[in-house]
Amino acid sequence: MPPRALPRLGGRAPGVPAAVRWSCDTLCQGCDIVTQGQPWFWRRPWRPALWLLVLAMPSMGFAACPGPALRVLPLAPGWWWVPAAPGESDGLNRGQVSNIVLARQGQGRAARLWALGSGPSPAWGRALACQVRVRLGLSITDVISPWARPELVLGVAGLRPSGPVRHWAHASVAQAMDQQCPHCVERLRERLQGAASDLGDDPIDLPERLLQGERGRLGPFDWWRLPRAEGRWITVWRLRPAASGAPRGPLWVAHGLLQGEGPADGRDADLALLLQASQRLATLAAADGPAARFIGEQGPVMGADAPARQAAYWSGLLDEARAAVARGDDEAAPAPAWPGLPAGWQAHPWHGFNWQRAWRQVEPEVLAAPPR
Repeated sequence: MPPRALPRLGGRAPGVPAAVRWSCDTLCQGCDIVTQGQPWFWRRPWRPALWLLVLAMPSMGFAACPGPALRVLPLAPGWWWVPAAPGESDGLNRGQVSNIVLARQGQGRAARLWALGSGPSPAWGRALACQVRVRLGLSITDVISPWARPELVLGVAGLRPSGPVRHWAHASVAQAMDQQCPHCVERLRERLQGAASDLGDDPIDLPERLLQGERGRLGPFDWWRLPRAEGRWITVWRLRPAASGAPRGPLWVAHGLLQGEGPADGRDADLALLLQASQRLATLAAADGPAARFIGEQGPVMGADAPARQAAYWSGLLDEARAAVARGDDEAAPAPAWPGLPAGWQAHPWHGFNWQRAWRQVEPEVLAAPPR
């Protein structure tokens, strides 16, 4: 049986960046020519070394991108996830403490790549733009700021140099960014310590494309506006399966409302409004049934019960705080557990912070109530 000819390297193999395909065409023209039973490519002693160099080019291009090195993990066809570091912003994680979700809309040259969130700094945004382009062969064309958290929305300025990028947000989120970001940037700069230079001199890039109302559609997403505190809003996003042909059902992204490991962070929030928002999200997602999946601020993908589980947590926390204040318990005592609290949540640091927040919010209500 005659030996098989090598495939022509210039073919459009899935997942191979255009730069690598060009290098194969340029350097290895005629690679599929067979002479006397041996591919022409292998008749030259230096050809195998060149082939190894070509194979290494994707990782070389990735290494040429600015840091930090990011993980871009597949969720479904056309959907990707850049996972956050757990906990608080610091110099080691460089502020990367909010999940980012990427979604492709369309095919070929007309395809658009949407980013839900842009990261904690322009430097991080530059790393995201370059590494996504090398890894996926796509450029980010549209970025959405879901709520006014600096760790989630300050990367836009770093995306701009890579090409035209449309910056979207709800008008109430954009207004909050305009009012809060200058103060939040200085607080984030202190947390980043040695990595504070990532922020540069002017890291705030406000959205220029504003959404209005309580719900709508944008690109491959459906969206809703939900409350986090009085006058402060978050937006939750549902990736429609038809947008990518994903077989596993819709994906909901709920920054500022859900958390993949442990309870959500209720600091700077009205916990009664977070309870309402979690209940509302559970109602919205009920039509998707068990196929629904959720991504929160941090942590892995969650199942369909995530909003109801979070709502039950806020309800239990507020009830326990009311009972503790009424009994005259010590406010400084450790945050309690109660029947139905998910395993491990009592030991999570945010549970302690949430308990302090709940105590402060219910105390005036309980003390003002008439005696029974």
